[in-house]
Amino acid sequence: MASEADGILIKKLEEAFDKDGYKITEHFSKFGRLGIAAEHKTAFNYDTGEKKRVYYVEGTHYEMGYLLGFLAEEQIREMTGDFTDQVPLHFIGSKNPGKMKLISNIMRGFLQSVVKPSFSGQPQGIKDEIRGIADGCRERNPSTKVTIGDLMVLNLGFDILLSMVYTGTFLRSGAFRLLPVDFKVPLMCNAFSIFGQSAGGGHYFGRDFMFPSAGVFHRTAAMIIYNPTSENGQISYPFVSVTAPGIVGSISAMNIKGTGMGVDMSAGFNCSPESIGVNSLVLCRECIQHGANCDEIIKIVSDTKRGVSWNYIVSDGVRDRACAIEAGRSQKEHDLLRVIPNENRPYMPDKSFISQHRSAEYKNGMMVRWNDYKYPAEYLEFNKKLWNHYNKKNSANKVLYPDALEPTGFINRTLEEKNCPSTFYFAPQREDNDDLIIVTNHFIIPEMQFYSMHPWTSRILSPKINDIQWRYDTLNFEIMQALNENGSVNYSMAKKLIDFLAPYGKYASYYEKNPRSHDGREIRIEGCTSMFDLKNLVVESHFGYYCDQWIKITLPQYVL
Repeated sequence: MASEADGILIKKLEEAFDKDGYKITEHFSKFGRLGIAAEHKTAFNYDTGEKKRVYYVEGTHYEMGYLLGFLAEEQIREMTGDFTDQVPLHFIGSKNPGKMKLISNIMRGFLQSVVKPSFSGQPQGIKDEIRGIADGCRERNPSTKVTIGDLMVLNLGFDILLSMVYTGTFLRSGAFRLLPVDFKVPLMCNAFSIFGQSAGGGHYFGRDFMFPSAGVFHRTAAMIIYNPTSENGQISYPFVSVTAPGIVGSISAMNIKGTGMGVDMSAGFNCSPESIGVNSLVLCRECIQHGANCDEIIKIVSDTKRGVSWNYIVSDGVRDRACAIEAGRSQKEHDLLRVIPNENRPYMPDKSFISQHRSAEYKNGMMVRWNDYKYPAEYLEFNKKLWNHYNKKNSANKVLYPDALEPTGFINRTLEEKNCPSTFYFAPQREDNDDLIIVTNHFIIPEMQFYSMHPWTSRILSPKINDIQWRYDTLNFEIMQALNENGSVNYSMAKKLIDFLAPYGKYASYYEKNPRSHDGREIRIEGCTSMFDLKNLVVESHFGYYCDQWIKITLPQYVL
């Protein structure tokens, strides 16, 4: 039963939800804390007809987890059941039924063998929250199938699988002898941050996290408003997370300090599958809850033991700064040349060149590309030799256009072209505007890009590298065209730009092979697209089907 204080708080939050277009459907009090579930008044999933959901939770990690577990037991059960069962299948490239079964069994076995030790290495708050979710689910439904073990796999399994596939660990030798062609990696993310004069004084952070929904995520995705208490001497800030119930991490998030963050997959050999540490969605969550700005978040990432390669984009709407943290496993020193095939070394920079052309500090396995980063252009001079070597070795005809390395150039002028010499080249930084940073699924800092050149990793990436490069080049082109035509980008333009691949846009064919609704009429969003206004602390997200309505949260309304 809600207390009088709860009643007052519920009333205020009811007004906040109403302003953003929601109606509270349930509230739950426990430990003197309040949890709320709300449904949008008009936005619904095209296929199911279910209204889009958001949640509000407060308290310690354990308490917030418990409240969410109680409010969203059904959705959490779907995420820890069907979702985790189906996602590994999206990593399998082989079409041979026997080999598909073998690979699936290998993946599941590897997951089970390392998930518990990996869980023990997570931040205490994350472990507490997962325990809270399990306990909350159990109170809601005493016969729930949600277990701590299932939640471990849901939250850590993605990183475990990526570290294994990126490096070929346990796959390249022994009894398995699998090949890169037996795998596929769903690398499909885009992000940008634009601010200052280029944004007319605003600061807009766009996130397009595309990942297989496994027939579940497109129905369970939600925004969760967290109002945490500080624990163990660590300051916590209220924030809104784009995620799905059961996933304690954040696909993208924004805190009350005006800082936003997201993660994009980036395949590198600089992973440690036996010790994955803290990465991706969990690390994003930790950073946005405890970091007030870019500098604080960079320190958190640097100080955290990591074991998987990722790109993290961070945007500070107060100071108008942004950066891409290009990160791999935590390690003191680079081991760049070790990952390059011997046959490519004559065409690559040597140790002396690398040491003389540093463009960013290397610290604990990561490097930071700020919005005013200056790419060491001397690296681009190696590309012609690398293209020629690739063409000669493979009897190929990959074209390096005269303007391919220019700020608004294209390596692939169309989505169908495949001009990248696998990963053996130095991708140019397109952005030459200090008010803009763009991130997709590859490293831009040359020293980090070496890690995609390991023979195994390169072959894993080869089927996707042309698409990755095309998306980066195309997003840059679209943003620069908008700036040239309008002088600056406003919120609605920024929202359209991060949605540039949608079926109703200029590149309508991009997602034509996505799963469709049961009636075949609508295309499913595999993942979630979000736009953050970091000045006004507003986020809009789009998930479900492309015909579905976007939903919005205005964060300050919920921080009372």
